[in-house]
Amino acid sequence: MDQLYMLRAFVAAARYQSFSRAADSLDVTTGSISKAIAKLEACIQTRVLLRTTRSVSLTEAAQPYYLICCRLLEELDEANRRISREREVEGGRLRLVVHPMLVSETFSRLVRDYRVIAPNVSLVVAVQDDAVNLYDGRFDIAILPPHLVEQSAVIRRTLSRTPRILVASPAYLEHHGTPGMAAHLAGHFLLVDRESRKTSVNSIDLLEGDRRVSVSPMSSMNGNEVLLRAAALTGIGIATLPETMVREDIDMGHLVHILPECTASDGNIELCLFYSHRELLPARLRTFVDFCADFFRAPAPPTVRDAKTVSQATNRREDYAVTS
Repeated sequence: MDQLYMLRAFVAAARYQSFSRAADSLDVTTGSISKAIAKLEACIQTRVLLRTTRSVSLTEAAQPYYLICCRLLEELDEANRRISREREVEGGRLRLVVHPMLVSETFSRLVRDYRVIAPNVSLVVAVQDDAVNLYDGRFDIAILPPHLVEQSAVIRRTLSRTPRILVASPAYLEHHGTPGMAAHLAGHFLLVDRESRKTSVNSIDLLEGDRRVSVSPMSSMNGNEVLLRAAALTGIGIATLPETMVREDIDMGHLVHILPECTASDGNIELCLFYSHRELLPARLRTFVDFCADFFRAPAPPTVRDAKTVSQATNRREDYAVTS
């Protein structure tokens, strides 16, 4: 007879003080419990239970043995639960909705890194800037600004805060010139997010240092962040975009950060991770939540421009060492 089953039968009988109730808890017969305990007592050469027609109780000698058996079985059950959760992480579908501002090299790196740790999870990503309800069954998790998620019963974790900055392509600036102050933007083609433009007014509000400035551009276009970034990269105009969205473009030289003292007046954009509050979250969801928290907490990897700067600085130090 399996020794593990003998221990489970013994613990159940001692806990319930009844062979019949122990049998019900293990979904076996009362006779099976009785045989298992008799076999256990024969194996350890010690009587563990006192049986009468009315009750079952531990013998004095078996009391410390019972506590040890309980602990061993609890640890074994916990190990079984953990390995089951690990198997759950390996598969299944995870439906994620993200804001357009996240669609950048940073998001590409996030997806690549996540697929390394969960290669068999089916990650289904939707990109949208509409409001989301995580209880309507469409999505499991969201990475969005707070105002786009119904938050009455969800968990919210802030991932990043970033300002909207002004950027343009080198080609646009070469052809149209680089503005020296916020007021000069009036003569440029501005690519403006809907939040920065005043309602029903052809102007945008910016902060130039500590001063609020209202600019009415000669020409403009508004849209979501993906559209504006694409337009800026093709040289259409000057865009107001989240810094985290265009950081790689700036570092690679595809876009230029202009008027660094100017930002959109609506303050920093907060990007949060949202998931529904449940007692038992699927393991793949818990793993993704922890992964995202670590990913956004970690410093970004060095860019190509950073690497060139370090290399140039190193060469200068070496040249100095040789000449001196």
